[in-house]
Amino acid sequence: MNKQIRANAKNILKKRKKRISSVIFPFIATLSAFTVIRLFIADKPYALIIGTLFGIVYVTAKICLNHRLQTQMIMLTQSTDKPEIRPSEYVRSVMLSASLFILKSLELLAFEAVPTVILLILFAGINMNAISVKFCIIILCGAVITAVAGMVFYLFSVQKYAKALFYLAAYPQLTVGDCIRFSIKNADKKAADLLRFKLGFLWWIPLCVAIFPLLYLVPYYKQSLTCKFIRES
Repeated sequence: MNKQIRANAKNILKKRKKRISSVIFPFIATLSAFTVIRLFIADKPYALIIGTLFGIVYVTAKICLNHRLQTQMIMLTQSTDKPEIRPSEYVRSVMLSASLFILKSLELLAFEAVPTVILLILFAGINMNAISVKFCIIILCGAVITAVAGMVFYLFSVQKYAKALFYLAAYPQLTVGDCIRFSIKNADKKAADLLRFKLGFLWWIPLCVAIFPLLYLVPYYKQSLTCKFIRES
């Protein structure tokens, strides 16, 4: 089924107008801002403030752009006309992205709490010369194993939030809370399948070192996820 979804995504992408992918715009914006800050205000006392403000504007603009692209991809998948996106939808998109960031961060802290505490105790023991080298190595290996296991469980766990942004783009009348609840509700027994689907794109990553493959990979990846969302909805 996943092969059919990818093939469908490729066919849908061919319908798009031939233009420079929007993936390049965040790259250009970041490079331009870094150049301006580095050349003109790097030594100024307000450089940190300007950099922070730019970061907020950049993230907000990127979230809005992603929402617009996601809406367009859903419309292409369903072969319907592109709707007019209201400002309130962009606001909800930013609110949803912020909520998901907080939820995912809390889950990451929860899954990595044990190895973090182990490492803190280990460093405290080293500073007080209270543990031997052999015991230190054993504790360190245990912390690494626990951290890796926690990250694996975390990657499975956060897949339940994966459809929230799709719901907002497909059903703009939904609230932020509704999108998160529907995503969690419909993620039962599908987290592993979704994670495997995403991992299928890993072999593309080495090619993206050249930057230009990103212009194809990002739209292809997003369109594939969109097709999967529509198929399972």
